[in-house]
Amino acid sequence: TGSSQLTESEKTVGQSPAVDLELPAKEQTRPEAKKDDSKQPEDDAEFSSPLMRLLQQEHRQQDSMQEPKPRSGLLFEISSDDGFQISSNSIEEAWKSLTDKVQEARSNARLKQLSFAGVNALKMLGIIHDAVVFLVEQLYGANRCRRYKFRFHHPAGEEEPPLNPHGSARAEVYHRKSTFDMFNFLASKHRQPPEYKPNEEDEEEVQLKSVRRATSMDLPMPMRFRHLKKTSKEAVGVYRSPIHGRGLFCKRTIDAGEMVIEYSGNVIRSTLTDKREKYYDGKGIGCYMFRIDDSEVVDATMHGNAARFINHSCEPNCYSRVIPIDGQKHIVIFAMRKIYRGEELTYDYKFPIEDASNKLACNCGTKKCRKFLN
Repeated sequence: TGSSQLTESEKTVGQSPAVDLELPAKEQTRPEAKKDDSKQPEDDAEFSSPLMRLLQQEHRQQDSMQEPKPRSGLLFEISSDDGFQISSNSIEEAWKSLTDKVQEARSNARLKQLSFAGVNALKMLGIIHDAVVFLVEQLYGANRCRRYKFRFHHPAGEEEPPLNPHGSARAEVYHRKSTFDMFNFLASKHRQPPEYKPNEEDEEEVQLKSVRRATSMDLPMPMRFRHLKKTSKEAVGVYRSPIHGRGLFCKRTIDAGEMVIEYSGNVIRSTLTDKREKYYDGKGIGCYMFRIDDSEVVDATMHGNAARFINHSCEPNCYSRVIPIDGQKHIVIFAMRKIYRGEELTYDYKFPIEDASNKLACNCGTKKCRKFLN
């Protein structure tokens, strides 16, 4: 008759949560623990009070906070066709796991153990190779490596490309960054000059001394000059010089007064020297010229030989001399003293003295160095 009255079943449903809050947790789980201990966690979750549920959630959150977070970075994987696979965040650990497996396999097969002393994982796996570094520096997220010094690429955002006034890079004037030098390969560190031997003469030197060089000293000047064409390439060579760039070095012992090499090239009028020098400077090409007299100059820039690489020295071991052969003047380099194998050939450029603003520094390093070429 009254809507406020509840049935007995509704009272039971409404009172059940209150009963769960008042009952202790031990009394709820004790009967089930006696029956089967393996079902205890499920029964706890089913009959536990809301307070116990909150405590369990807090414990789970604490456990999840204590778990190590995955490291961000590169993942190195090594795998083979036979099913072997290693994955690690450290390349050293991956390489050590690989070497350990190799040693284990060799010991099982009763083979001799290999020595991995001095073997670097970065080098063996090619990580430090220029081609690999070129690709790794372009990976996504490489700009986050603040302590890394980029070799081939720069992170985006630090350097913006310059604006092209004409709208395209091809429409702009190209400025060469460095002076063009077609003889850079001669100064390579891989081309080592002959070993310097001041007091030793091998059997070949003794034989050539009587057959070739002694005869050339006794012959007239024109015959000695023709003989020089055949022997100059065997006597000297161009290598990296400590004085400046490239230099001419002695490949066999040369006696005093012997012809070393001719300074060859195109013979031009002296009035054209300034014009050609400006042309070479505009192209970024090094200029090599040698004056014969007041009216003629030898231009060895484009059509010269190894003599153009002879460096200046304030205490030289060679000297230059103009000799007439068949009605033409030639510049020949003579040995001032005995020059041993492996020694660099030098002579005095004898530049005219100029003002302090146009001085050229001298790098010969001798005791009598004048500090300047001019």
